[in-house]
Amino acid sequence: MKLAIVIPTYNEAETIPSLIKELFEKIKQLVEKLDVLIIDDSSPDGTADIVRELGDKYEKITVIQRPKKMGLGAAYKEGFRYVLEKLDSELIVQMDADHSHQPSEIPNMLEKIKNFDFLVASRHVEGSDVIGWGMWRKMTHSIAGAIASVCAKIEIKDSTSGFRMFRKKTLEKIDFDKIRSDGFAFQIEVLHQLKQLDMKGLEVPTVFINRTEGSSKMGSNEMMQFITMCISYIGRK
Repeated sequence: MKLAIVIPTYNEAETIPSLIKELFEKIKQLVEKLDVLIIDDSSPDGTADIVRELGDKYEKITVIQRPKKMGLGAAYKEGFRYVLEKLDSELIVQMDADHSHQPSEIPNMLEKIKNFDFLVASRHVEGSDVIGWGMWRKMTHSIAGAIASVCAKIEIKDSTSGFRMFRKKTLEKIDFDKIRSDGFAFQIEVLHQLKQLDMKGLEVPTVFINRTEGSSKMGSNEMMQFITMCISYIGRK
């Protein structure tokens, strides 16, 4: 099995070295081929340069450095297109660079995807846990996810999860040109398309750890995109 892992970055110099080390130590031995693709939005802290140096130690690391900060969704679109056009990966994982998503969960995902088109590491299924969030954060996240699921007409409980695994044939059917969001709302738009395509997905338990290094990338512009996306889905079939 050939696996590609797509990781968007912006100012992740503190976290990316240990994440890449863990991926190659824990995952490389489980697959025939492991490619790690970093999509960096010209991080001022030198994230891209650090990853290039790591490429001398670990094989199959690719860095795409974009000219400016262009958003999470835009990074995933560029990363997925690169994988589909340039790599021979059979499975593709998307994950964050801040250690909120655990590489140790990828082996279970490799096992579970056998009968599905895609997986979502979900914070809302039995066996999951969220570490570092207070009650208010948990409540607002649950409400936002519920609203998005209703508006976009999807069954996935954790529709905003950014830790996912896709079969290559699944990503090939997504029309990325129809995805309007360049931020976090991208996650929901992808699920909407997968629902329309009648793709079979599964939510698997995850332990989500709120970042302890660096800073969150969620801002007011992201929230506005989320609200706009939800409104746009109202009335659609």
